Amino acid sequence: MKKRLRKKLHKEEFQELGFELEFDYLGDSSNADEMIDFYEEMDEFINKMGIEAIGGIGKHWSCFVTHIGRGTITEQQRQAVIDWLEQRPNVTNITVGPLRDAWYGWDDE
Repeated sequence: MKKRLRKKLHKEEFQELGFELEFDYLGDSSNADEMIDFYEEMDEFINKMGIEAIGGIGKHWSCFVTHIGRGTITEQQRQAVIDWLEQRPNVTNITVGPLRDAWYGWDDE
């Protein structure tokens, strides 16, 4: 496969990795201001690393963390997200999946 096609299809050296993330938010999820403040704090933290979390928020968060634009998540970025969440008193039941292909292999589940 030619390099241009590998890049277009996110294959081989252009593979992009991300990870699944779930946790429970123990704060007052009925208080919109509190929820928005937590979301903005988390968003600001992960965006500084060039990554973003895409998914649902509320009492139970379920999202996929991926690189903003083209690129791949590193194990250090994944660990930084885990460490940050573990320091939050209103976060519990953190479940973090392994780094996985962000584009392929989802039909297997």
